[in-house]
Amino acid sequence: MSLFNKLFGSSKHGKMNESDPGPMPTRGLTLQYEVVAANGVNFAEQFVAAAANINKVNLDYSVTSLEFIDYFFHNMRKEGVKVNDIAETIFAAGCYVGEVMIRNADGHWTNFGEITGLPEDITMMPIVVTLGNGNRADPIAKAFKRFYDGETDSIVYFYSVFTAPKTAGDVPMD
Repeated sequence: MSLFNKLFGSSKHGKMNESDPGPMPTRGLTLQYEVVAANGVNFAEQFVAAAANINKVNLDYSVTSLEFIDYFFHNMRKEGVKVNDIAETIFAAGCYVGEVMIRNADGHWTNFGEITGLPEDITMMPIVVTLGNGNRADPIAKAFKRFYDGETDSIVYFYSVFTAPKTAGDVPMD
């Protein structure tokens, strides 16, 4: 059973019909590191190195560098690339998004299994980002959604929503 089948159960998440597998890969991922909070930065660094080598882009973990992620996914979709073709790259790009959040919004990687107080029906990736404002974000799942759904799932917008200061009406996640 693949990591994503274990996490998301049957094909109910995002799958519209048999010919549309949804945003998550339908195959197991071959990742260099174990998917634990301590390795979130390692996956991000893999993406930075690949972007420098292949795209000649210097990703610096700035908020503005997230525009490259949206651009990269847009171009891959335009070329007809499917999620299973670059699932490991999408995963690493999601970790890069997480690292940008961590470095610019006082956050840290958290193992999903260590989070308490969430509703039982919440399913997230094995590692998520906990931000200084109390929000928890799942940048890896967001990367897969952005790749699959296109511009409507902007990474730049995702960052702005999750890193915004909480207001009096917000409900804490813990």
